[in-house]
Formats: sequence, structure tokens, C-alpha cells
Amino acid sequence: MKIKLIYTTTDSNKIADKIAEMLVQNNQSPCVQIIRDIHSTYKWKNKLEKSSEILLLIKTMPGKVQFCKNIVLQHHNYEVPELIVIEGEILLDEYRDWFIKNCGEI
Repeated sequence: MKIKLIYTTTDSNKIADKIAEMLVQNNQSPCVQIIRDIHSTYKWKNKLEKSSEILLLIKTMPGKVQFCKNIVLQHHNYEVPELIVIEGEILLDEYRDWFIKNCGEI
């Protein structure tokens, strides 16, 4: 079964927790992984920046990507948040069944 994985980062534990809770409570994602203490180096407004960030890995159904995007944008604290989506595939039937039950079929 094909799924989508959405990546976003923030510098706030509170924001990361809020986005994860909103997505799971609204059955848009069965699981959001929060990976703390990511070290990012990037350019922002023509300056080299380094910061400590939190990575959110949001798993969802293809038809729920837009809703997930809207939730992230509604609650995010960055002027221009990272939002990257990639395709994944569930390989285990039992995990697929759990995923569908907790994300809701479209």
C-alpha cells in the first residue's frame, strides 16, 4: 500500500507536539514521529545559519496530504516552513491494517 511521508522542522517543542497531536487526533496521520536535536545548516536571507531543530515525520494517506499541510501551516512558527513529501510503501500487512484503522480510509 502506498503512503505519503511529510517532513517538516521547527525550533519549538511545543509547536512540534501541537502539530503531531492535531494530526493524530483528527485521524490525518496514525503516527507522527518527533526527532529532537537535529542540527541544521542553511542559508536564510543571504546569511549562513545554524540552528537546533526538531524534525517531524508525518505518515499519511495520499488523499490526506493537503489537510496535513493545512494543519502544519496553521500551527507552524516559521515564516517559510519546510514541507517535503515523499512516497513510501507499507510492506507488512498487519502494519497496513493498523495504519488504515488509525488514519481512516479515503
